[in-house]
Amino acid sequence: MSQARGMKVWEFLLLLLGLVLIAGMLLLVVNFTVLPRVVHRHTVIVAPDLQGLSVAEAGASVAARQMTVTETRQRPHPTVAAGLILEQSPAAGTPIRSGRSIRVITSSGPPTGGVPELVGLNFRQAEITLQRENYRLGRVVRLAQDNVSTPTVLFQQPPAGRDWRKGRAVDLVIGEPAPPRLLAMPDLRGMPLYLARQRVAAAGCVLAPVVYERTDEREANVILRQQPAPGLRIRKGDRIELVASSP
Repeated sequence: MSQARGMKVWEFLLLLLGLVLIAGMLLLVVNFTVLPRVVHRHTVIVAPDLQGLSVAEAGASVAARQMTVTETRQRPHPTVAAGLILEQSPAAGTPIRSGRSIRVITSSGPPTGGVPELVGLNFRQAEITLQRENYRLGRVVRLAQDNVSTPTVLFQQPPAGRDWRKGRAVDLVIGEPAPPRLLAMPDLRGMPLYLARQRVAAAGCVLAPVVYERTDEREANVILRQQPAPGLRIRKGDRIELVASSP
C-alpha cells in the first residue's frame, strides 16, 4: 500500500518537472523570437521637416514611414498663408520611432483688425498711423485743393473701421495746396486810387503804402505809375506798389 502511494508521488514530481521544462522552453522561444518583433517592429528614424507644408502634404510625405500628422491648433502669422505648418513636435531632426504621430501647429493667416481713421490727418501722420497698425501705404492720388495748407487725407480705401488683414495696403487721396494762380498785372495807370485799391484786393495781392507825387497834369488821387508793370504775371499775395498824384 505504501509502495503504491510512493509511486504516485514520484509520478507527480516527474510531471511537475516536465511542466517546468516545457514552460522554460516556451519562455525562451518568446524571449528570442516574439518579443524582438513586438519591441523592435518600429524602426528609429529622423523626424522630417514639415514646416511650410499643408497638413495634407505633410501626411502624404510621412505615410511611407508609417507615421501620421495631427493638427493641434492654429495661430495667426503675418507672412505664412493659412493652413501651412508653422511648428511641429517632435522637431525636425529628432530621432523617433516610425508609427508615431507628429503634432503640428498651422497658420491661420495674417491677423486682421479695424482700419484706422485717416481722413483729416496730414500725409505724414497717416503714414505713421499705418505703420503703427501694421498696414501698408497703397496707391496715393494727389489733388490740388485751394482750402488746404498742408497735404491732407481727403479719402481712404478701405474706409475706417473695416476689418482688414494686417499687412495689406490702404489707398489714400491726398489734398495738396494748389499752386498759386498766375494773373496778368492790370493796368492801373490813370485809374482813381480808390478803384485801384479795389482791383488790387480783388486780385488777392497786397498793396504797399501808396507814394504820392505832386503833378499839375492829373487831378488828385490818380495812379501815375505802378510796380509790377502792366501785363506782367503776378501771383496771389504779391506786393503791388503804386504812385498816385498828390491831393
